[in-house]
Amino acid sequence: MDILNQLGKRIIFFEGGMGSILQQNGLAPGELPEVWNVEKPEFILNVHREYLKSGCDIVKTNTFGANSIKMEDSGYTAKELIEKAVSIAKQAVNENGHGLVAMDIGPTGKLLRPLGDLEFDGAYEAFKEMAMVGEQAGADVALIETMSDSYETKAAVLAAKENCDLPIFASNAYGEDGKLLTGASPSAMV
Repeated sequence: MDILNQLGKRIIFFEGGMGSILQQNGLAPGELPEVWNVEKPEFILNVHREYLKSGCDIVKTNTFGANSIKMEDSGYTAKELIEKAVSIAKQAVNENGHGLVAMDIGPTGKLLRPLGDLEFDGAYEAFKEMAMVGEQAGADVALIETMSDSYETKAAVLAAKENCDLPIFASNAYGEDGKLLTGASPSAMV
């Protein structure tokens, strides 16, 4: 499926939440969901299979937080968790006979300066690694999702755009006031 040709012609369905399913099935508070790619790959594969069976077009790798900043003390490198996640998602798509794999890129978990202590370049490098490894492992699109900071969204989009050739999708998380955590409105983000 050529995703760019499908846009505007029909509704494209992404897989739903992975983290909530993992929590319902034993992911402990503070446990990193991405570690299940290595420690419980069959479970992750079955989640993708079920989403594809229900009709989704794009499965999201279990890599929402698989950046070098969050994975620092996990015992795994971001690269190995990403490669395993893409492999699992590709297996589900291949078994199903249709679908695409989205390299799922979520926030770093830190606020960028001046609100926090993470430099823009540090966030950019973490997102760059995710996009490059995801593409090299065989992802079909980059999905930057659930960002609550316009500056961090910019770092992720630039990192993906400048370091891989994947189509990029981005989404933000807005509060009840209709703004990002850092204050930007949807129109400002557009």
